Amino acid sequence: MLKNIGIIVLNWQGWQDTLVCLESLKALIYPGNISIIVCDNASSDDSYPQILNWARQHYSEIALFYQEKEKCLYAKEPGGNELAPFPFILIQTDSNLGFAGGNNVGIRYALTTQKYEYLWLLNNDTIVDAYALSILYEYAITHPGLALIGSTIIDYDQRDTIQCAGGCHYSPLLTIFKPVLAGKKLNKITQYENQTIDYVFGAAMFLPIAAIQKVGLLNEEYFLFYEELDYTQRLKRQGYDIGWCKNSFVYHKGSASVGNVQEGDRNKLRRANYYENLSTLKYTANFYPYLLPLVMVLRFVGKSLALIKRRDFYLFAPLFKAYWDFIKHQLISNGSVKN
Repeated sequence: MLKNIGIIVLNWQGWQDTLVCLESLKALIYPGNISIIVCDNASSDDSYPQILNWARQHYSEIALFYQEKEKCLYAKEPGGNELAPFPFILIQTDSNLGFAGGNNVGIRYALTTQKYEYLWLLNNDTIVDAYALSILYEYAITHPGLALIGSTIIDYDQRDTIQCAGGCHYSPLLTIFKPVLAGKKLNKITQYENQTIDYVFGAAMFLPIAAIQKVGLLNEEYFLFYEELDYTQRLKRQGYDIGWCKNSFVYHKGSASVGNVQEGDRNKLRRANYYENLSTLKYTANFYPYLLPLVMVLRFVGKSLALIKRRDFYLFAPLFKAYWDFIKHQLISNGSVKN
């Protein structure tokens, strides 16, 4: 018997990308039951009404919820208070909870309903191949030891080019990642055997509910970046493994989830650089504390030299702020200073 699958799509200020993603999900070929769970992370643009309008044009049954700070869901219309596997669920948060927090809203909903066996977490800047989910599901049931599976991520604009084979390699000391098979041609994919990956790329993560029930939710300590690395570490500590489903294809735009970073768009670059540096330090402290002093020095020197070389002097401010906020948090956590 085919299992019920919940597909969680996180939106923040990007309804145009989200609607394109939803159109591709509507075309999925999967004979079982699918629920699309869109979590709008308190967008200040027209995201909520635009997504709601799209849903009402495509689904006869939808459920609307509002997420308050107490982490309770409240139905926004009659009929939505029943926690059933509706084909489309739209949840709006009262604040921007970040990547982990926003996805956790959808995960909590899925756990509460007790109706789903698998969840598929997708970036809103993706579109999926019509058979991507069916292939993922078949791969999951034939590889029961895998608790997190990544698809083949393909460049959105260059459909013949692989972005990564499910995930990336990561160096804890140098704090750099390398997408597996990045830049390789898609038509050569049959030549590659199963690749080892250190973590599944967060743009598309497929996992069984049973693993979530054992390991828990995404770590909301990270507002942006490193959530998937953290979750992979926690899964492995529980005896699970991760893998790559070669023939499940997902097309990814790249940086659209944190804002299309373009020349002159400095606010988005500052935001991305701040959280990238802060999350790197948090992740290292959590899983490689013995490397933390060396990592802090190597990363700061490496980042500084790169910024000087590119003449991106305005990005020194978020680098300094990330280090200061991390050090301050560590001092408070250790009781050295009072909050």
